[in-house]
Amino acid sequence: MDGEEDGTPVFVHPHALKHGLTEEQVLQAWENFAAKRRRRTPNEDQTACIGYAPGVAREIQMVAVSKPWGTMIYHAMTPAQDSVLDELGIPRRRRR
Repeated sequence: MDGEEDGTPVFVHPHALKHGLTEEQVLQAWENFAAKRRRRTPNEDQTACIGYAPGVAREIQMVAVSKPWGTMIYHAMTPAQDSVLDELGIPRRRRR
């Protein structure tokens, strides 16, 4: 399964599924993002993203790389790490 972003194909690498999310959940979260930003040098080919998918209680953190043939999401996990929330300007969640 793959999606599209601005006419560019979006693929999920099998490595992105190692934390228990499904390919469908990752693609839904990529499409239903709260924040998405290209990373700075030396990782300017990467995009960090926080999104949401039905059936997942917490936010999903994703990292993708842009290639000539499309966008490859190679990392996805939930909940998001505080460092990525900071990178995207999302306030950290309060811990109990």
